Amino acid sequence: MPRRPGYPADMRKEAPVKDKVEKGDTETRPWLTRAQLLALVVGSLQIVFALVPVLPMSTGNQALHVCTGLVGLALAWKHQYARLYGIALLLVYGKLYLDGVDASTSWLQLPTLETVANGRSAVAGLVIALVPAVTRR
Repeated sequence: MPRRPGYPADMRKEAPVKDKVEKGDTETRPWLTRAQLLALVVGSLQIVFALVPVLPMSTGNQALHVCTGLVGLALAWKHQYARLYGIALLLVYGKLYLDGVDASTSWLQLPTLETVANGRSAVAGLVIALVPAVTRR
């Protein structure tokens, strides 16, 4: 075959060269850690529970749930920030839960629906803060 100008002499395609795999690089790292995934899920659920009238909440409590949900979605992009989000949820909603339980004036001292929602968010923050990052094999 005559050689055309601008084309290499050998037109064969070579197989791509695989890089050497170093020891320890054989495992693939998951795209999201457990804390990041939980921060995404909890942040999304915070927004959904605030906007969908499942539990009747005050406007201020709804706004707080929407804001903390948006913060959770924003902080879920890095593992350390997701843990920080969990700690913040635990502190903020734990304080609101304790204030709600102390302020209960009912005869049986039953918590209100807002207090239950605050307790749920505090427990979710505790889980995000303490969940192991990876599984051990």
